[in-house]
Amino acid sequence: MPNKFYLLIAFLLGTLCAIAGNGGPPTPGIAGKRKPPPPPGLSIDENISVLLIIALLFGFYIIYSHRLKTKAPI
Repeated sequence: MPNKFYLLIAFLLGTLCAIAGNGGPPTPGIAGKRKPPPPPGLSIDENISVLLIIALLFGFYIIYSHRLKTKAPI
């Protein structure tokens, strides 16, 4: 049994290494002579605090609504 477990872990790690690859992303253009396109205008982290607050409120709502549906023993 342990041999199967180690074999599975080795297979999964080998697959992840093959997917990740050793090199970076390919260079854009012919042999890297053109400049890469500029990054998008808005950053991802611009409204991260608002998204976290919304996620917490939604989580509280889900937990509270689940507690209302289940009856607690008296």
